[in-house]
Amino acid sequence: MAIDQTTMMEEKASVAEFYKTVLQWDYFSLTEKNKGAADGSGLMEVKNTYDNVEDYLKTFEPLLLEEAKAQIKQMNEDEEGILVVQQKHGVIKNWSSDKNESNGFCFPVVYYESEEGEKISQNDLLIVSNEKFELKTKPSTYAFALAEDRQKVSLRLRMYFPKDVHGDSADSKRLVNMRILVSGEDKVVYISKVCSLSTISREFVALRSIHTLPFKDVILRADDSNASSACNPWNIRASLTEFIESNHNASQLQAIRAGLSRRSIVLIQGPPGTGKTQTILGLLSAILHASPARTHDKDQQCSSRRVLELSKKETFRSFALASPWLTGNNPRDIIMPVNGDDGFYPVTGNELKPDIVIGSRKYRVRVLVCAPSNSALDEIVLFTFSSPDCCKGIQDENGRAYSPKIVRIGLKPHHSVQTVSIDHLVERKRGGMEEQKQGAYTKNTDSIRTSILEESVIVFSTLSFTGTISAKMKHGFDVVIIDEAAQAVEPSILVPLMNGCKQVLMGGITLVLFWKVGDPSQLPATVISEVAKNSGYGLSLFTRFQKAGYPVVMLQHQYRMHPEIREFPSRQFYADKLVDGPDVEEQTKRAWHDFRCFGPFCFFDVHEEVSRQISGTQVERKTCYDITI
Repeated sequence: MAIDQTTMMEEKASVAEFYKTVLQWDYFSLTEKNKGAADGSGLMEVKNTYDNVEDYLKTFEPLLLEEAKAQIKQMNEDEEGILVVQQKHGVIKNWSSDKNESNGFCFPVVYYESEEGEKISQNDLLIVSNEKFELKTKPSTYAFALAEDRQKVSLRLRMYFPKDVHGDSADSKRLVNMRILVSGEDKVVYISKVCSLSTISREFVALRSIHTLPFKDVILRADDSNASSACNPWNIRASLTEFIESNHNASQLQAIRAGLSRRSIVLIQGPPGTGKTQTILGLLSAILHASPARTHDKDQQCSSRRVLELSKKETFRSFALASPWLTGNNPRDIIMPVNGDDGFYPVTGNELKPDIVIGSRKYRVRVLVCAPSNSALDEIVLFTFSSPDCCKGIQDENGRAYSPKIVRIGLKPHHSVQTVSIDHLVERKRGGMEEQKQGAYTKNTDSIRTSILEESVIVFSTLSFTGTISAKMKHGFDVVIIDEAAQAVEPSILVPLMNGCKQVLMGGITLVLFWKVGDPSQLPATVISEVAKNSGYGLSLFTRFQKAGYPVVMLQHQYRMHPEIREFPSRQFYADKLVDGPDVEEQTKRAWHDFRCFGPFCFFDVHEEVSRQISGTQVERKTCYDITI
């Protein structure tokens, strides 16, 4: 969605503040053991609820920066904690400072010999030094830099040198000497990649933008008590309702109905094997073919708005302008818009040619579906594909298989979903345009990407990558669905809300829907910093809401585990609420279960384990055991 000027300036200020903080850090001080805030002093523990934005930021901002330090420290250490970096020789050719010199940013350009498979990318954090690193030693002059732009043989860097740097401290001298080095031409430098700042910088900006979210009070207080359960803002055709009810169990239907409620945030807990993905598809089927409704109950009018009082003649004139099909032909049937303009509903999947909205479905809902990882995201994308002989996938309002126009953005798409990846669709569309125009005219890649995003009914993205799409889109999203939400730290959950979720004005009702599907009893969010983890930074927003007493809908019917396996996790983690689906015991029974030592589950006493760190966060473990059959 298009970002207004004020919001854009606030985001730029937040990004600049983050870069100022990080680029001042001393890399070697961070990587030395027993340095920094290892004791957690000055950090506040995460609470279940917050009274105001200031209290929220005072808690999460220092924890996010502590996590950033841990990521920087870890990325270039071997298994013994020794610094391992790949250094490239470069030459400073020119530099420029920020127009607002008080910001302290400068932008040197480094020319270097690029190699095939070059790994330095935009937003990578680098170390720039005047000499090569030697083992267990450090150069005399060095500082952090950010890769602002990368060309084939050059890098435009962003560096930060505070104007008030002075004194005889080692840190001040380091920055002053570095500024002198990069401000001259033809100076030799060495550059080393540390890590990417893309994800954590987007989380920082999202954290700083929480005051702009239309439902910030719900996030702070973990309370949505103002919502009225009597009001249902979505209407679904009876045929689709019948299909959903006949293909989902009771707890799945409860989750779908919760998604159709007026709650700003809906929590759905999906234990293993309870049909979480099928529930997401049911939600998508309902939302994509729903229309906004203005409903009333006996005691309360759920939606009302003031309108201008018009004369009878003016009223008829307004009706004619707003609903031209009442007095003649629908202009949308006469003039075919291009590339999925509003008024066209994509009902034939990822065809480049849009189709006309049918009479019963004039409202076009757009959905953003997110997950913390590429693999979790691709699993949902794959399930949206359906075949005519299968009741899986998304359904239309008549309960038939439906393939909406979708796009998967981000890196490393699985080969099974490659056909809907943004890069594949861009190349396909560019090829069609070149053939149509006979090479006379071709849109640039950014405009093609934007048109594909605008045409898509469902956009799939990892949480972090949603931070790249908002400025390119004219229209926001009506609904955000986040899968595996309990496996993400809270700032990462805010990224799609800042960039993709909007206020939806429908029939006089102001509504924001945000779905999170996950299970806090399974894998927690990944946090590298032990200090931040001990302060509760690994507590997901899902878990925080749950601890604060926010209502959670749990999927209770499981179809994966043998009843004997299901019994323990149900009792230990799910308050003994898990129940077996039909014929689960028969479907999970195996011939070897008749042997006492090979029942549905077995325990083996493992005597030894050998583990070693390969690189970064990768750990290889070898378990030694002997089994005799």
